[in-house]
Amino acid sequence: MHFLSKVIVGAALLGVASVVPASSQVKLDGYFLAEEACPAFKSFRKQTNPGSVHVERMRAYELLGKNKAQASHYFIRMNGVNPAERWVDVSCGLHLVEAEGSGQTAGNGSGGSAGSKVVRPAVKGPSADAEFLLAASWQPAFCQTHQEIPECSSQVEGRFDASHFALHGLWPQPRGNFWCGVTRAEKRLAEERSTRGQLPPVELEDATREELDKVMPGAQSHLDRYEWVKHGTCYSDSAEEYYAESLDLMEQLNGSAVRDLFASNIGEVLTTAQVRAAFDESFGAGAGKRVEVRCKGGLITELFINLKGQIEQDTPMSELLLAAKPVQSDCQGRVDPVGFN
Repeated sequence: MHFLSKVIVGAALLGVASVVPASSQVKLDGYFLAEEACPAFKSFRKQTNPGSVHVERMRAYELLGKNKAQASHYFIRMNGVNPAERWVDVSCGLHLVEAEGSGQTAGNGSGGSAGSKVVRPAVKGPSADAEFLLAASWQPAFCQTHQEIPECSSQVEGRFDASHFALHGLWPQPRGNFWCGVTRAEKRLAEERSTRGQLPPVELEDATREELDKVMPGAQSHLDRYEWVKHGTCYSDSAEEYYAESLDLMEQLNGSAVRDLFASNIGEVLTTAQVRAAFDESFGAGAGKRVEVRCKGGLITELFINLKGQIEQDTPMSELLLAAKPVQSDCQGRVDPVGFN
């Protein structure tokens, strides 16, 4: 694979100038990258959280400041919530800043100078050390909370994504490795679903486009453009390579005992143990330990699949799974059928 050499960390915001209120003692530049879905407080001292807002894991937010030099909380700005300025615990994520001319992004996860580190780009070029996360959605569950978007309003029982996993994305790791060589204007368009259609179309071969439209129903609302701009640019300089290899992984997943387990239990509850056992059956003993089963509202919404190694078309997923790091997971949920409850 051939990769771009520049990494830029993008915020999930418009990048406007920040004003830190008097309550924030130390102004900071850069971004806060959430590593966990932590609460975002209006007041961390009083633990007030209007709207029960949480930061989204693996998302970057504009960083305004911290409460003191040896901080306990970062002050960030979030779009779409009121109030937009919120406090999050420093243990929830990383302080990231662009390192001029270095091709690296400096990160400080401690709130001070101690514990500072460099968050490097994903390994570029062929490497057995490269790490990735394959996010595979169970689309009917996703659509329960996104009923108005095209891929959900058009979903019917006989469509592929009603009984197979849908591609959310293939994400180079570590977390925060996204927006490689992407302009600020492109990031702004990508962050809002309503403006993603203004991004340049993803150029693919006809066969790849046909398969992607089937396996990634979100392409109806330009998810393909978003995933390419945010994650694919850190994977390859070729969208064809990025999506062809993503689709090959999805074909292996949808041809496995994992998909059979879900398809034969639509409307029923599955546990993490059952899902992991199906991974072990198809991809080797221990493969299931590399998979996080994600649930929301009593439904299984997504699988986060840890992978490690050089990905090419026809690379066995078993090799990539067994080389990856184990991950904790403990949820159970219903396999949602098509239709809105």
